[in-house]
Formats: sequence, C-alpha cells, structure tokens
Amino acid sequence: MLVTYGSSSEVLARSIAKTVGLALVEINIRRFPDGEQYVKVLGNVSGEDVAVVQSLGMNPDALFIEYSLLVDALKGAGCRSVTAVIPYLAYARQDSRFHRGEPLSIKVIAKFIESAGTDRLITVDMHLHRYKEIREVFSIPAVNLSAMPLLAEYYRENFGSQRTVVIGPDMESEQWAKVVAEKLSAKYMILEKERLGDRDVKVSGELSTKGSKVVLVDDIISTGKTLIEVISRLKAQGVKRVDALVTHALLVEGALTKLRRAGLSELISTDTIPGPQAKVSVAPLIAEALKR
Repeated sequence: MLVTYGSSSEVLARSIAKTVGLALVEINIRRFPDGEQYVKVLGNVSGEDVAVVQSLGMNPDALFIEYSLLVDALKGAGCRSVTAVIPYLAYARQDSRFHRGEPLSIKVIAKFIESAGTDRLITVDMHLHRYKEIREVFSIPAVNLSAMPLLAEYYRENFGSQRTVVIGPDMESEQWAKVVAEKLSAKYMILEKERLGDRDVKVSGELSTKGSKVVLVDDIISTGKTLIEVISRLKAQGVKRVDALVTHALLVEGALTKLRRAGLSELISTDTIPGPQAKVSVAPLIAEALKR
C-alpha cells in the first residue's frame, strides 16, 4: 500500500506513512485563477492500493471536490484500489431530516464519496447518533475508529485522574464519556441538550461535582456554545478546574478564546483538525487500521 494526501492532511499523512512504514506519494495541488482546483499525482501508483488522507474540516465543500479529483487521478493512473482515510467526516451531524424540506446530508455525502471511486473508508469518531453503525451509512467497507482511549490516556498521564468527574453535555456524548470515565477510573454523568439554533443551546440536568475536577467529553467543538453553557453552570457551583477532551476541534468564531473566558483550563484534541490544542495524534490509530 502507498499513502497520499489532500491539502488538509499532508502532515498527518506523512506521520501515518512513517508510522506504518509505507511510501508516500507526493501530490501537486493548486487553483486556477477562477477558483477551480487542479490536482496531479507525482508518483507511480500503477497496480497499487493507495490510502488517501483528507480530513474535511473548516472548508468541507472545496475539500470534497479536491478529494474526488484526487481519487479520479489515482484511478486514471492505474491504482488498484483507494482507501479513503477521512479522520473528520463533515456533514455527519445532519443525520436526520429534522424538519420538512431538509436533506439527509450524511447519506448524500456517503454517496458522493462512493461515487468518486472510493473502495474502502476509515474515519474517526464519526457523528453516528441516529445510525448505530457506519455500515448503515456506507455501502462500501467502512471502519469508524475512536480516539477517545488515546485522549483519556494522554489526560491521565499529564493531568492525573484523582477526584475526577467526566461529563458528557448530551445523551449523544455518553458513548465517549463512558470510555473516558473507564480509562480514568472515574464516575460520569450525562446532561441533556436542547438546540435552539445553529449557535444557541440550552443544557439541563443534575450536576453533582462537589470538590471534583471535571473533564468534559464530546466528539466535536464548533462554536463552543454547548461547552460554554456547561462550564458556566460548573463555575457557578464552585468547580475550580474544568478541562475538555474532544476529538475534532473546529473552533470557529473565536471559540477557543470564549471557552477560556468561560473558565476552561485545558482543551485537548486530536490532529484530525490541526491546531495548537491538537496534543494527541490519530496517526498510530489509523496506521494500525491500515495494517489490518
């Protein structure tokens, strides 16, 4: 197998290739003056299985097009198969027609990925809530890995786990909070979230955290409004330290600054989305999946 990359994940792709001991195929990616994208495969991929690493955060529409062009270029150059390594899979949050007239976005994107020529898919902590398994979304072989054990281990080694309470901000986060709590030998609790719009939420539920250090756990931070709401409640109860473990830290609209102001001590995420808070790499996790 060979490894290559899209523009969002070159550093991660190089790390994966080094970890698993595979050759990296370089790519030329540029734009025409009118904004159209151009990609060119610079290595020989004839007869090879190729893993394409392309996370879909921050500019998903353009990155989807780039990924599609890259897969077609690889297939046109004679590669045997393409494994999509999409650490952050955008549009998965719209996994239901919540209101009349809405698209089922996750199914649309799945079809898009498949029709591009993808043979297999690997992703990390996909936003699977209304669907129980990733195979319900994709018709090609697909694997959904979890970075939560890695995040929990990093936290335990660097910050300890004594007198720690793990909190998930909504019922959908319980799957991750449970894993982190087990790794930290801590208890966990789950709150309830009501979404009032794209940017506003209301969080409710009982909190019992007296004398504890709190670790918030979720799959995605975008604007940060959900965690800010929880942090505000915790601070009002006198909790002195609140940290957060998140797989995908999008952090749009100044979210990190707002979280700090709300009282968040540490935000630890993975490199599915690059950034200074990405202290944990998913490269070993993906490398092991490629070996299998």
